[in-house]
Amino acid sequence: MNNDKLDALIKRIASEHGIALTRDDPVLMMHTLNEVLLEQNEKAHAELLSKYEAILQESFNQWHSYASKKSNALISSHQNNFSKTHDQLADQSIQLISEKISITINHEIRELTRISRQAAIMNLLAAVLVLVSVVLVFVVLS
Repeated sequence: MNNDKLDALIKRIASEHGIALTRDDPVLMMHTLNEVLLEQNEKAHAELLSKYEAILQESFNQWHSYASKKSNALISSHQNNFSKTHDQLADQSIQLISEKISITINHEIRELTRISRQAAIMNLLAAVLVLVSVVLVFVVLS
């Protein structure tokens, strides 16, 4: 944390709470620790979003390839024999593609939600440990 931010924080605490802090005050350690945890959390979320984007892109590419192949096959079929049966086949194929995409995306979302939940729990546990350590510091100092 740079000196300007630290000075601003000390001034703000003094003005809002009427307590003067020094640069070596343990309370400022909490602020710095919280900033570190937020930075780590931001990096973890960015990584999760990046992975999620890659998964979605891969799913889209697979869907696009599959849809292109299916539509080319359907166009060929319709050019040779345009009938009601072929129209029903096209509808069923599109529905099957939609269901597969939906199932794939739902699975990936559940997995990413589970990973995000685990990251949130770890951050919460870290925050509790920091809180306990601050309380212990105050108990020991008083």
